[in-house]
Amino acid sequence: MSTGIGPSDPGLAGERTSLAWTRIGLSLLAVPAGLVAYAVGRDQALTLVLAAGALVAGLAVLVLSLRRPRAPAGMVERGEALVGARLVLTTGATVLLVDAAGIVLVLLH
Repeated sequence: MSTGIGPSDPGLAGERTSLAWTRIGLSLLAVPAGLVAYAVGRDQALTLVLAAGALVAGLAVLVLSLRRPRAPAGMVERGEALVGARLVLTTGATVLLVDAAGIVLVLLH
């Protein structure tokens, strides 16, 4: 039964989820890369280390998202998990590293 909220295509839900994780992986590369570039120009070693760690972790998120198998049709309807715990934990760790680098950057600036 349709709720009338908007278009729904459960057959492509897995594909949309995979594309969303790929976008997250790419964005988790862009922000630390900017922090690394900024820290190098200002000679801020701690920010550079944290941002470089976040850059490596962001790359891991991107690789995990690209290696993630596409979800077969019907997984959403059955309520099955579409994302592995390793990808979620790596994403969380990357966000924490980016946050820490940003906080250090603000405090040392």
